[in-house]
Amino acid sequence: MSPHIRTVKTASGARAVQIEYSKKGGRREMGHVGSAHTDAEYELLVAAARQQ
Repeated sequence: MSPHIRTVKTASGARAVQIEYSKKGGRREMGHVGSAHTDAEYELLVAAARQQ
C-alpha cells in the first residue's frame, strides 16, 4: 500500500495535489497537500508530497 500522488483540477482552475493509497481494491484519500495556480507552485507541492 504505497502512497500515490494525485493531481486534480479544481473549479477555480487550480491544480490540487493530494496523497492517497489503495486499500483492499479501493482508493482512500490520505490528505490534501495544497492547490497550485502556477507551474512553480505545482512543482513545490509535488516535491512536498513526495517527502511525506
